[in-house]
Amino acid sequence: MKKVFISILMCVAAMSVKAQVLTSETVNNVYEDVTNKTDGDFAYNAEWAGKEITTMYIYKKNNRKGNMTLTPHAKYEYSYTADGIMSSKVIYRWIEGQNKWICTARYDYQLDNGTYSTEYSRYNHANNCFDQPVDKMIYTLMSDDSVNYVSHYHRNQPMARFELVSETIVTDMPMLFVVK
Repeated sequence: MKKVFISILMCVAAMSVKAQVLTSETVNNVYEDVTNKTDGDFAYNAEWAGKEITTMYIYKKNNRKGNMTLTPHAKYEYSYTADGIMSSKVIYRWIEGQNKWICTARYDYQLDNGTYSTEYSRYNHANNCFDQPVDKMIYTLMSDDSVNYVSHYHRNQPMARFELVSETIVTDMPMLFVVK
């Protein structure tokens, strides 16, 4: 059931009007959107290299007796290709009792020959490295860069073959991928 739910969520996200190839500009826009909101449970900060965000920090807001404090919550490290397309996002979470960040997962992105793919890998703490990807989404693009097909694959074991979980044909609405 969990796999089906994740698959549906990923396909719905792919079919939204805002579906796009993730770029440094996408990350910058998301950061600008979240930092412009004064209400909410989280606060954000970022490290930049030129015009690209390399690390985004997310802090949980704690309001105790009128005093606002921030507690580290999550951290995202971004890598980009030379033309600004995101190539990976590494996710960390804060371990309060140990006062340190621990790596949890990575998303790898690739734009190649009419397809845009995303792979999700978990961090293996015992081996101090990322396992083989367990989930993969492939977006097939038409000549005008709109999405016409989305496939979601999953594997239960790191070295097992990917198995198709769901396929979606995208019709009736143009969804253009934005490339920087």
